[in-house]
Amino acid sequence: MRDNTNQGGGASFGRRRLIKYLAATGVATSLAGCSGGDSSGTATTGDSTATSGSTAGDTTEQPSSDEIPAGGTFKKAVTATTNGLNVFRVGDGETTARIELVMDQGFIRLGPEYDNILPLWFEDVTVEQPVNQIEIKLRENLQFGEEYGELTADDYLWCIDNIWKADWASFAYANDFYVGKEDKPIQFEKVDKYTIRETIPSSRPFFPYNEPLSYQFPIPKELAKPYVEEQDAEGLEKDDSIMRATFNGNLGPWDLKNWKQQSVMEFERAEDYYLRKWAKEDDRVPDVFAEAPFFDEYHLQYFDKQQTARQALQADEIDTAYIPSTKISSYKQKEGLKLYKNPYRSWSGYLGINQRANGWSQLRNKKVRHAMAHIYNNDFIVNNILKGRAEVQNTLHPAWGPYSPDDVVTFDGSLEKAKQLLKEGTSSDYGYSGDKFVGPDGEQVELTLVYQSDELDDLRAAYLKKRLGKVGIKLTQQTTSWPSLMKNYFNCTNPAEGVSDAENLGYGENGKDHPSIYNHGPWDKAVSSKSWDFMLTLGFSYGPLTPAGTIASLFSEEGNFNAYGYTPGKDLAAMRDEAQTAESREAAVGTIQEMLAYLSEERPVIFEYNPYNYYAYRNNVEGMGQSPPDSHFDYQTDRWTAKMYFSDGTSGR
Repeated sequence: MRDNTNQGGGASFGRRRLIKYLAATGVATSLAGCSGGDSSGTATTGDSTATSGSTAGDTTEQPSSDEIPAGGTFKKAVTATTNGLNVFRVGDGETTARIELVMDQGFIRLGPEYDNILPLWFEDVTVEQPVNQIEIKLRENLQFGEEYGELTADDYLWCIDNIWKADWASFAYANDFYVGKEDKPIQFEKVDKYTIRETIPSSRPFFPYNEPLSYQFPIPKELAKPYVEEQDAEGLEKDDSIMRATFNGNLGPWDLKNWKQQSVMEFERAEDYYLRKWAKEDDRVPDVFAEAPFFDEYHLQYFDKQQTARQALQADEIDTAYIPSTKISSYKQKEGLKLYKNPYRSWSGYLGINQRANGWSQLRNKKVRHAMAHIYNNDFIVNNILKGRAEVQNTLHPAWGPYSPDDVVTFDGSLEKAKQLLKEGTSSDYGYSGDKFVGPDGEQVELTLVYQSDELDDLRAAYLKKRLGKVGIKLTQQTTSWPSLMKNYFNCTNPAEGVSDAENLGYGENGKDHPSIYNHGPWDKAVSSKSWDFMLTLGFSYGPLTPAGTIASLFSEEGNFNAYGYTPGKDLAAMRDEAQTAESREAAVGTIQEMLAYLSEERPVIFEYNPYNYYAYRNNVEGMGQSPPDSHFDYQTDRWTAKMYFSDGTSGR
């Protein structure tokens, strides 16, 4: 591997020196559910506060692999397991978390330092100065399963052209393969069997954190080709090998052993995990991976409610469960358990607003959304419902993030102001009749809230209903599961009422441009199968150092996750491109802050909070690291199950 800092102005991450462009930040944005907690793999955990005689904040270095006792079955509580391991429809946090158990990715960031990454499938990445060309070298022992052969450059290139960028596929991250104001495509070419060269059409200062190949999961050509030839997206996403990722080979630490929907997903230790070899030969890979993972099996145990999961944890039936902010006090002294905290979540919780044709039409008016921001007051939610275990957010960025703007718009929770804004923002056939806010038919306005029931979201829902009632609006609450929330409410591939041509719901002159299944077309043409007005449970996880892409994905008119149907007055996609093609990261700051300030004033959703995350573990679970972590970049995800172990080598149940 070369370190060509003196040859053409390039750099690479070799054995000891990593490219200086690799500061820590997120790559792909992810939908995350359950108020940022339990079932979402984007929910990050640190180590603990203190519990019943145990000190969970111990920062002792993890022992070497040959000193760790192996064995046992680790069971984690989740509230969403039914979506399988679908790499074709990855995009939400739950699916990503499950896939990362059976398949690694190119590389991941471990911290804010430039050289603090872990190379996984990518053995080496070389970046030329200025940032206009990247070469990626794959490791040579990466094998698909089911006799699909070796993972090579050809597999990536085929997936780029035939799946990830293909219009028929509506792949969630298709936009990431283009840059600049004119959506110029990144050029990918094969250098040799294991090397891919990317030529970037314009300056892109955030490369390669948002390098698109590093977070994709290739599908074997032989498996996908029949569906590609027929342009059969539905068939591909329902293929059993795709749903179960049985083609994962040696690409991840675990193999799927058994899957019972709405019950359990059982994973067993992958005997041929590729990273064990590199832990012995590549000094960038920690020694602990030489024998990882240490559990015999890893189970995702499904529960319909978080409360039931916590009861199972206390009964020693499982090993870890998410603990909502409302229950932290009672878990600080639980016998046999230790509590882990992470206050550095790059996750935004908010009240989603449906501005598509099957939502309340008046929500498209900014004054009405401002009224809702007074009614659903984020200060009250953080201080009273979350008990101060979160940070208030007034835009799509954490307060501790580097781009947090000074001029955010805040709302004081005044119901009188809310009533006045409702009068000013709604059309003339709306107004008050006594204490009731009525519509054109003279009946009281009644809106619908959809969410996945748990204690925190139940409290948030009750607060919204009470406050809407005080301004004369009724609220109907509909609870559902996470898969149903995504399929029936966030997926918007159905024609709106009165739209007859169901084949041309998309953007563009011919209606064929579909950013994704979550934004299948304009607000007045494409809608979800079930109508709704407000949504809880679903939030967004993203990298705090590159929020421009997340903003455009969520809120630009053709953003791939703009299921809300929001139509901004500014071209957020162009602003994203301006930030992402600036001459330097410093030059991008002003544009990013302008985007964040604009969202604060517009309120396309009602921003609430950046939550702290808490998990409780049984005392004999080890290998998680420090609690609380030093920063956002010192985190844990399901990927680190490979490093975890039972102190006695058994689950002890």
